[in-house]
Amino acid sequence: MQNLNNLQALKVPPHISSKTPHKDIQKKSAHTPRFYQPITTHKQNIQGSSWEVIYNHIAYYFRVEHAYVELGIGVFWIHKDDILGVMKCLHSLGYEVLSDMSAIDKLANNGYFEMFYQLQSLHSGFADKRRLRIKCVLRENEQIASISSVFSLALWSEREAYDMLGIIFANHPNLTRLLMPRDWVGHPLRRSYPLQGDEHASWYEIDKIFGKEYREVVGPEQRDSARVDENDRGSFACIDELGKESEGLYMQASKAIFVKNLSQAKKKILQRRK
Repeated sequence: MQNLNNLQALKVPPHISSKTPHKDIQKKSAHTPRFYQPITTHKQNIQGSSWEVIYNHIAYYFRVEHAYVELGIGVFWIHKDDILGVMKCLHSLGYEVLSDMSAIDKLANNGYFEMFYQLQSLHSGFADKRRLRIKCVLRENEQIASISSVFSLALWSEREAYDMLGIIFANHPNLTRLLMPRDWVGHPLRRSYPLQGDEHASWYEIDKIFGKEYREVVGPEQRDSARVDENDRGSFACIDELGKESEGLYMQASKAIFVKNLSQAKKKILQRRK
């Protein structure tokens, strides 16, 4: 049993190398105070908690590297090679719902993904230990077993993690992209992926529809989410010099089937709700 004093080891597990070529290139908030320190949540020892009986079942067959209670959820850290066996064991104990699963990209700082699996039991006897979270670390060049044979929801969640983060799930029956086109290059939720996309993203539509020879003719797509064009009068986000809505917000069409025509001359500001 690991006590609370050993929880600091979670920051960089001993078997994970901190040397990595990845670089965090995402934009950072300019409004965060210079000396801001995030408030960490309290972690309670698993001993004496409602999850201790679950811990004893898991620890009998598998190595549990860390275990604690955080925000009313039992959290177990295991080795990534034990994920399928642990999931089968927890399913047999009564945790029959996989409500969420994904990963946190910590490649730039620590050299690994932090995998997490959120389980839930609907049995009445589990009211005091309803939710359980399984965590493990996964290096970029490693694979992890698919748990889709135990929880069918993982069929979709694992495909999303593969698509967005590039994580390989061994023995998944159809490990293909879920959100991005199948010929997309890169994984958009990695911190090393540019917010505006790389060269493949900038020219994807042009190359796909017209061909690369038309790049100079059409030009790259504007993908900067922070760009504001004050001369754009057709955008619903457009604000004029006086801070009032521009004409672009109003429909001047002669007929509208589903939306009532709005005229800027007839607009009225209500002082209070009716």
